[in-house]
Amino acid sequence: MERLGQAGGYIESQFASLGLRVETDTVPYEGVRSQNVLGHKDGADGPGEYFVLAAHYDTVQGSPGADDNASAVAGMLEIARLLQPVPLRTTLLFAGFTLEEYGFVGSRQFAERARKNNDCIKGMISLEMLGCRRREPGSQTYPPYVDAGQYPDTGDFVAVVGNAPSSGLTADIAEKMRQTVPQLPVESLVLPGSGEQFTDIRLSDHAPFWENGFRAVMVTDTAYFRNPNYHQPTDTLETLDIDFIRDISAGVAGFLIKHLG
Repeated sequence: MERLGQAGGYIESQFASLGLRVETDTVPYEGVRSQNVLGHKDGADGPGEYFVLAAHYDTVQGSPGADDNASAVAGMLEIARLLQPVPLRTTLLFAGFTLEEYGFVGSRQFAERARKNNDCIKGMISLEMLGCRRREPGSQTYPPYVDAGQYPDTGDFVAVVGNAPSSGLTADIAEKMRQTVPQLPVESLVLPGSGEQFTDIRLSDHAPFWENGFRAVMVTDTAYFRNPNYHQPTDTLETLDIDFIRDISAGVAGFLIKHLG
């Protein structure tokens, strides 16, 4: 928990250095407490509605977690940097969620509270593992319920994943990412219904938002369908493609500027 606290503190300091209005939200779990770290970029339209961009900052025990999920935290901070000089119409909330690996504890607390408070969340993006890019044929696999014939067998793309209520948001994110970074291959997938039956694609902080009726999308390198270092001691910095993280971050920033500006 000490290292988790250090990671949360680092995110908090980075949010503050980028001019965000920072707050922390205590998350109790099995007798210990950690923090959701929130950074608000206030929009001109005021606090009536907001959009959430999130990345969890915990990892599994025994893994350095470079891809899962330091790559996404780095992407979130890079997006905050890119948007720092950009005025937005709609408030953007950057969220470093805690304890994702323990059942989305931090994001579930946030989403359930938002539903109870009748918060007007315009949409949510969960950044989940952004650093693994593989260029060899056959490096990409898929869950059995996805028609692999419709998608590449090379793991060099970023995936944008939503459920049926989030289908429009999913398409818009994918389109704006392609427009912003033409050299970045972007694939999208929309699950039928609420997506509740598709366990492999619910394994990130978008899932509690789906459960609570909010539109939410996961942006990911597809985790263990590509990355052999998933949840292993070998998930280290040396295995990451930094240019890939940069391009994904630029693409998501491009969407946010056009969607919220």
